[in-house]
Amino acid sequence: MDESAVRELTDETFESEAREKPGWCVVDFYAIWCPHCKAFRPIFEEAASEYAGPLRFFAADVEKCEEAAAESDIRSIPTVIIFHNGEKVDTHTGGMTRPDLCAWLEEKTAE
Repeated sequence: MDESAVRELTDETFESEAREKPGWCVVDFYAIWCPHCKAFRPIFEEAASEYAGPLRFFAADVEKCEEAAAESDIRSIPTVIIFHNGEKVDTHTGGMTRPDLCAWLEEKTAE
């Protein structure tokens, strides 16, 4: 896996990296203590390696990105949000299998 496929966000970098840059962006909101987040992370990282290029992948620890999590209305984790040109396209709460994540990404980014 390419270690740089998923980049960590902070409240300071959320706007500039996830919202202001043009193109597709996928953000996984998680917490290090969350068992569901830990189980989902390898799946997210595999998808990031596969789709890197047309999509940018980020991870946002809700305890380090409190403002971004509040602004994005994160109420449960893991939550993945797809942005296009800074606008929220879709949100998925809860873990997914790799095939489900890939199908969701392909469906939403084809729009």
